[in-house]
Amino acid sequence: MSAEQTTSLMQRKARSARDAQVARTMSLGRALRLTAGKQAELLMGLALNTLGVTRKKIDATSVSSLLGDRSLMLLLDGPDNQVGAAVLDAAMVQGLLQQQIMGKIKGGGQEGDMRPYTATDAALCAPFIETLLAQACVLPEEEADRKLLKGYRFGVWAKEPRQVELVMDAPGFEAVEVTFDMAAGTSTGKLTLILPYPERAIPKADPEGGATQATAPSANLSGTVLGLHAELTIALTRLRLPLQNVTSLKAGDLLDLNLSSMAQALIVDGNGRVISRGTLGQIDGMRAVQVEQDKTKHHSQPRRRATDRAELDLPDVTRSPGENEAGLYAGEVDFMDVMGQAEVPSLSDIDVFGNLDDLPDLPDMDEAAHAADAKMADYDPSGEYAEDDDRRTQAV
Repeated sequence: MSAEQTTSLMQRKARSARDAQVARTMSLGRALRLTAGKQAELLMGLALNTLGVTRKKIDATSVSSLLGDRSLMLLLDGPDNQVGAAVLDAAMVQGLLQQQIMGKIKGGGQEGDMRPYTATDAALCAPFIETLLAQACVLPEEEADRKLLKGYRFGVWAKEPRQVELVMDAPGFEAVEVTFDMAAGTSTGKLTLILPYPERAIPKADPEGGATQATAPSANLSGTVLGLHAELTIALTRLRLPLQNVTSLKAGDLLDLNLSSMAQALIVDGNGRVISRGTLGQIDGMRAVQVEQDKTKHHSQPRRRATDRAELDLPDVTRSPGENEAGLYAGEVDFMDVMGQAEVPSLSDIDVFGNLDDLPDLPDMDEAAHAADAKMADYDPSGEYAEDDDRRTQAV
């Protein structure tokens, strides 16, 4: 065997091994192909096959070339406040809608026959896009491919291509175009995913002077809150002027603000609502506002646990409002203090019963019994009525 034949044989063997390795590798295109068919069957019972997947890198100026007039454009909210887009052509939208509404795809429709898209159309197509990205992002072997698809969900429907161009402000994008065969050749649709490149890891220098290492940016609640921007307006006063006077104002006109101090500045939010007051001044040559805090009863009288009051100089918050330390209200006199100050005689010196000689004598018990019997003789014990002094009383 010659040297040329030996080289050719080695190349064929290497090519076969490489092709087998590529077939086993889970690429981004293969992940989308497997996920799309499975999720379309689970979500809506649609037989969906992937005909081809193409990828290309584009910049922000090339996004408009992927947005067609008859395309349904869905904006996607991604990680780190990134914005992506899913663009479905008319055939893809028609197939997804017909499968979910009628249970089958009719096909044969023309783009000119399509009605204008609505928010309902976007809501019906969004679940398939969200599920496709969520399930496919864990399959690729390359970490860059997993990050490219990870963390996206449906945000809002874009009515015009210009709305997509305004929010797609990332420095670079990757356009993934997937062509689908729907319902065994009944229709052919195309889905284009426009996804920004994931943020690169931030290099961090080694404190010992060694090589730099890449670490992902960390974010916590404190950093997120401190990074928020709130637009507040400081108003010195408010004036009411007729519309005629306002429209006649020109450069150089003066308005009397009627201010005697800067201690009553109003802090107004974006909706024009006054949220606080403060004093307007300056610190280190810059304008500053000292905001007044509301001094409520809860802040002026802190409440603590009973076990914490032993070593703390805290007011007694268990008393009612207006009650002093002695447990009395304003204007109330302590009875025990008054009794202690007054000269109270000893109880043993007080004649409780008085002079018993002044009491009348008791009547004879026999005479009292006869008198009671005489009074009861007027009543009939049978329960009938008896006549007594021309009056009728009921016997008891």
